[in-house]
Amino acid sequence: MKYPYESPVSNLSKTALDSPSNLLPQDLSGIDEGDVDWSNAHANFFSSLSKEEIQDLLRCSRRLTLKSRDNLFRAGDYSNDVYIVAEGCIRLSQVASTGKETILWFNFPGEIFGMAELWSGNHRQIYAVANEPTEVYSISSQDFTAFLGAHPEAAMKAIGVLSARVRALGHILVGLTSDNVETRVARLFMRFAAISSGNRCCTGTTTGELCVNVRLTHQDIANLIGASRQTVTTTLAHLRKIGALRAVNHHMHIAQPEHLRHLLDLSAA
Repeated sequence: MKYPYESPVSNLSKTALDSPSNLLPQDLSGIDEGDVDWSNAHANFFSSLSKEEIQDLLRCSRRLTLKSRDNLFRAGDYSNDVYIVAEGCIRLSQVASTGKETILWFNFPGEIFGMAELWSGNHRQIYAVANEPTEVYSISSQDFTAFLGAHPEAAMKAIGVLSARVRALGHILVGLTSDNVETRVARLFMRFAAISSGNRCCTGTTTGELCVNVRLTHQDIANLIGASRQTVTTTLAHLRKIGALRAVNHHMHIAQPEHLRHLLDLSAA
């Protein structure tokens, strides 16, 4: 198992603060009735805190550096820390006994994760892996509990994020049973474009395009939307052929957002 490099915390990552603390409804317009829940589920926890709360949280934090594909934790590991992404992206997934991976979530700068088993003392049920070179803040359960006790407003914000994620996952499950693969791909890309576009500067973006700033393989997309890799590859090839999508530096740009919105409108009709 690869262990992350630990460095002292001197100040807050600018990336974590600069990422959107929340997405406005218009940023996700034309997706579905779960827009607000999806936005709240990806809320930037750091930027929602006051200066005093940030300083108190950083005092009890360790900053960990991970290379792409490094494990932050594995299923079965003892759960003793909560994490906040400083830079990069963390993929959360679950692996079945057959070896099939189900991607549950992606966490972007400022987002908090790892709270599910924190107070129960249970072992981790999922895997957390760096999707790219990533830095995270790690806070022990004892320190995080003390922080929330001293800052009840921050505690309510953390509860709000968890509640929104439950609702967002519910909307995802509905889509898995009611939408065709092309619509599922359209919804996934539109959502990730809204969430990830502020992570880093995109090169080659033209006017009107949306950037899906997450590195996803065809198998990743298949795991996210509940389809086969072959079907995803065929669907992406079609969308690229008609000019709706284009690949740029290992990620996708939505060249024709109106086409994907039209697919989503048809599914809602």
